[in-house]
Amino acid sequence: MEMRGTVRFRFRSAEYDVDVLLEGEARWVEDLRQQIGLSGDVGVLQPLAARMTDPDEDEPESAVGDRDSDYMSASEGEAVLPGPTPDPSRIPAVIRKIGEFDLETSMSELGGRKSSDPDMSAICEILDELEEEVEPLSDTLSGDPLAEAWIQLLLTLVVREHGHTSLPLSSFEMALGERLNRDAAELGILLDRLWMMGRLERIHGGAETEYSPNPSWMQST
Repeated sequence: MEMRGTVRFRFRSAEYDVDVLLEGEARWVEDLRQQIGLSGDVGVLQPLAARMTDPDEDEPESAVGDRDSDYMSASEGEAVLPGPTPDPSRIPAVIRKIGEFDLETSMSELGGRKSSDPDMSAICEILDELEEEVEPLSDTLSGDPLAEAWIQLLLTLVVREHGHTSLPLSSFEMALGERLNRDAAELGILLDRLWMMGRLERIHGGAETEYSPNPSWMQST
């Protein structure tokens, strides 16, 4: 009788600082044990998905087929890929020179809205019209739920109506400074607090710091 299937062999020697772990098909594990001189009663052999069989018994066919026959050609020894043979002529070639791609034109062709510079005067008028409808956000940790609601509304208008993803601090001051009774420095502190909470992203590199809304925060509008 011999063991067939998946087994695990483990040998440890604290004296010589040796730790051997082999796991795989029983015959492969046994052959490797003989090569490294650890065959016989040395170590521990543990069956994982193995059984004892007669040496003359045929190997059972795999339910998923022979992996070697699926992916290798026995006669040629080359990999055989599934599916039809690739036909490069059916793939349309798109060749552009670097720098010639026009993003706005491509977006227009796909039906996307063209971005425009936010008109802060018009946005302020819309905020005036919506003043009675703005309510403090619930379950907020910002310390000022009403101010956060106004910031969220302002960024919503900028993103959805103009296609911009951020606003500079001066635009926040123009639209919300008097409404929230805060100057630029105080607004900056509030915006930085929302940034540290993960509700805004802070953008550096321009003439002044800009703030962009986190999409998950905007979804609560």
